[in-house]
Parts: sequence; structure tokens; C-alpha cells
Amino acid sequence: MNRDPVEDALEAEDPAALARAATAEDLARMKAAEELVELRAQRRRRRSRFAVASQVLVGWVALAGFFVNAWQIYANKRQQEQQARSDQEKWAKEFARASQADKYRAFFETSALATDPTNTDKRLVGYALLQEFVQDRDYSQKAMLMLEESLVQELRSNTEEGLDERHAAAVMAIVTALAESNDCHSLQKAARSVDRVARRHAEVQDPVETGEILKVYIRRIIGRAAQVCTSFKDFKEVRRPVRDTIAKNPEVLGLRGRPSVAEVNARMGEVLRDACADENAVSGATDCPDVLRAYAALCTHLDPKEEAENAANCALMKGAAAALPPPAPVAQ
Repeated sequence: MNRDPVEDALEAEDPAALARAATAEDLARMKAAEELVELRAQRRRRRSRFAVASQVLVGWVALAGFFVNAWQIYANKRQQEQQARSDQEKWAKEFARASQADKYRAFFETSALATDPTNTDKRLVGYALLQEFVQDRDYSQKAMLMLEESLVQELRSNTEEGLDERHAAAVMAIVTALAESNDCHSLQKAARSVDRVARRHAEVQDPVETGEILKVYIRRIIGRAAQVCTSFKDFKEVRRPVRDTIAKNPEVLGLRGRPSVAEVNARMGEVLRDACADENAVSGATDCPDVLRAYAALCTHLDPKEEAENAANCALMKGAAAALPPPAPVAQ
């Protein structure tokens, strides 16, 4: 098979052979044909690049749209969350304002009951309701001051020796409200209200009346302190005002002469033990077992310097606590 000498010369890239095999006209036509083929190839490449660029641009536009949409969703979500927080804060402030207004109104109405000069029953209800405000941080001082002044007013209107039934109920309600705090330091302030009782005793010299009131202080405030205070040191600070009042007026609890601190402590322990014995005998809802156990537990952490003043007192409390039936097991 004969091969074309032009093709052989092109494959061999031999210019001399190509010049011998092809005329100038052939070479011109060949060059023109190659340029045409090259131009067509370039045109196809440009179309291909344009198509690819168009596809890439469409892809980028779609991707950008996706991110813009995602950002819009995120921005809307953030805006909704911010609006929700703003609404929540607004309603929380409104609720706090309304609660504060309701509390103020309730305290005002309770004060009106507790200071009603004509109706004993209303005053008793007011004293009981003031227990809630004794525990409130904002109204504790106001409630305690009102109860102390009410104690003075109740005692001032008592004209008999000792306390009649009406005044005994009022004193019990007032001191119980003062003792309602769950804070040992607040109980220390409550115990200092015994100063009002001491002033009353100095004016009227009624040991029966004063003794009955101090027994309520011992049962309610000292008993509550045994449950609330976590150290004997703090407990002593609650007990001190009552003990000092008894030491200056020993006759109110049947002591004679000038009793020692240990003797006064022991007598206060006897009062608490006897009051709890009476309550345990008639009531199934008394907190006396918890009071006696808590008191005995505090006595196990006595400082050596305090043992002499509290030996007899703590022996009474430990004995009373040991005589109690064991606490019922807590249901699981």
C-alpha cells in the first residue's frame, strides 16, 4: 500500500521532504485548513468555558441563596428568642410588681386586724397571720416590731393577777409568731423582745403574769432555737436575754435568792421539759419530741468552758429525749 509522501513528511516533521512532496499551493491550502480547524476548536473551547462558567455561576448563586436563607432563618430565630426574653423579663417584672403590691396590701390588712382595739378575735387572727411576714425578708423587721408593740398593748390591758384566758391566748399567739423564723439570728432578735416583759414586770410587780409569759418564751422561742440553731454558741445567744431576765427576777419562776447561771439554766430546762410533757400527753401534733431531741443534740457539742453552766440543764434535756419513744421510720 502506497503512503502519501506528504503525510510521511508531516509525521517525520521533515521540512525538506514536505517541500519536495507538496507544492506551495498545497501547503497554503493545508495551512488554511489547519487554521480553520484550530479556529473551530477554539470556538468550541470558548463555548465550553462559557457553559462551565455559567454552571459555576448558577451553583454559586444557589449556594449564596442557601446561605442567605439560612442566615435569615437564624436571624429570625434570634429575633424571636430576644423578643421572647424581653417579654419574659417584662412579665417577670410585672409579676414581681404585682406580688409586691399584693404583699403590701396583705400586710396592711393584717396590720389592721392585729391592731383592732375592739375585737379580740380579729387581733388573734392578725397575730397568727403575722407569722408569715416574720419569715419574709422584706417585712420581718416590721412584723416583729408590730408583734412586740402588740405584746405591750395586750399586757397593758390585763388588769388581773396573772393572765386571764383572753390575754393568755393573745400572748401565746404573739410569742408563737415571733418564734416562727427559720433563722437563728432572727430568733435572737425575737428573744430580745422579752425586754418589754421585764419593763411590764418592773411597773406592776406581778410575778404570776411575768412567769406565765416567760414560760411561753421558753417553750416557743427557746424551743424553736433548739431546732433552728446549728451550734450551742448560737443557741446560747437566743437563750441569754430570757435567762438574764429570769436571773434579775428569780421569783417569777420560783427561784430564791440570787441564783447562779447554772441554776437558771436548769430551771429553764425544767420549764421546757414540763411544758413538753404536758403537750405530749394530750396532743399528737406537737413538735416537742423534735425540740427535745434537737436540744439534747446541741448539748453533745458543748465547749468545756460551758459544761459547768449547762451540766444540769443538758442532763435534763438528754434524759427527756431518751424517755421519748423512737421516731417513726420514714416511709420510702
